[in-house]
Amino acid sequence: MKRSLLVVAVVSAALLTIPQTAVARPAAAPCAAQTNCWWSLAGFTGQSATWQAPRPPGSCASAPNAVVRSYAFYGGQEGYFYRSNNCTGESRAVLANSESADLGFDAYSFKSACVSCKVNAGTLGGRQTTSHRP
Repeated sequence: MKRSLLVVAVVSAALLTIPQTAVARPAAAPCAAQTNCWWSLAGFTGQSATWQAPRPPGSCASAPNAVVRSYAFYGGQEGYFYRSNNCTGESRAVLANSESADLGFDAYSFKSACVSCKVNAGTLGGRQTTSHRP
């Protein structure tokens, strides 16, 4: 009996000295539900801007911080981020309820559009985000 208690005590002491490794979790965008957010740097960092109401379809807006590198759209907004400041040229499709820690380029404008309409019709080309939140 004494030997069993000694083994339990030694094993318990050994377990207490083993360093615990934290499990890495993916970074989540610090953006509230029903809100759309932009950041000037990758990883949801840098200067940020938020809005709640979707922009009118077809409207082109310049990036509020001069540049957008990451975003989280939890407010129902869809559209395209553009490398130019006038919603032309290279773009990245953005679905509602999606986020991206890095667009892959510095975006200078955003055009509101029904991206899911094109996805459902099978006509969307290029890079596209995936939905992360309902």
